[in-house]
Amino acid sequence: MNTFGETVLPDFLLPAHDLCFLNHNILVELLRSGEESGIFSQKFEFINSADKEAFEQTQDVFSWFEITSRSSERSELLKRIVFPALLSDFLHFIYEALENSRKGKLSVAYSLIRKPIQENLFLFEAIAADTEQFAGYLIDNPLKLRAGKAGGLDAHAKRIAFVLNAIAEEDRFDAEYLAQIRYAKIEDGFDGICNHAIHLFTEHPEIRTEPLNINFIFSGREQHITQWYYLYSRLPYLLFYARRLVEYLCSTFSRTAPEYLANIERRVIAGTLLWAPNVENTYRHEKIDKFVEATRNRLDKECENANCGPVKKEDLALMLKTGKLPE
Repeated sequence: MNTFGETVLPDFLLPAHDLCFLNHNILVELLRSGEESGIFSQKFEFINSADKEAFEQTQDVFSWFEITSRSSERSELLKRIVFPALLSDFLHFIYEALENSRKGKLSVAYSLIRKPIQENLFLFEAIAADTEQFAGYLIDNPLKLRAGKAGGLDAHAKRIAFVLNAIAEEDRFDAEYLAQIRYAKIEDGFDGICNHAIHLFTEHPEIRTEPLNINFIFSGREQHITQWYYLYSRLPYLLFYARRLVEYLCSTFSRTAPEYLANIERRVIAGTLLWAPNVENTYRHEKIDKFVEATRNRLDKECENANCGPVKKEDLALMLKTGKLPE
């Protein structure tokens, strides 16, 4: 057991924990560099002096957008305002969830993880799917942007499938499974266990509190292990998806150097391939196995194109640190 500081996370789960933080830290750097370089700012050109005068006289810039029929520019501005704030909020919750998991505070970790994977991620998907619709809802009726109002699992899966197509990740991820583990109140779903973590008593048939029990408060070491098993068998999959979606959205503001993206992708691929074999057999799933296999295939294809031969386990450890292909 790792006992450094307040860490009580078992050693065999550290690769999964580190992989989650790797995806998190990449997005932190993306946000920091984006803010530093000003990619979330937007400039507008006045068409003529009358256009400028109308802007100077209005007290509400969004009214000016409407009066001058600049709906696409209005949507773009809202996207640039909302995106960095939404990403910062997402990262704060993920960070605190992982830190509380590391300290063995599993009820707090699961309480924190629900918002980013259900709500923040939903808004990222809404922006990616239809920016103008997102902007319209935000201005006229923000409640339409609540994940809980989007429909059932089928509606969530349909939205996610559209996004997977947009970010070219259909071969690795399964839309229905992503919807399930984020929103379904079943055993293989975060919503059920997160509700147990948040509420002392739950009455939904799928997650009803058992007699002589109060959700989570009697958890001992044995229960913590199973809670860790589930968290670290599913969260790396979810955060990999979230990172790819956020990278895609960021590319609509400014182009990131392909060399940098390739380097960090190889680092995350290496971490993924080192994490996957350690997933407890009881918590393995065919959709995640498919994700790992497709990820391995992408790496093998890149190695083939670079004439560097098959990647061995020792190569993965080095790639995780440097992002470089084997010599």
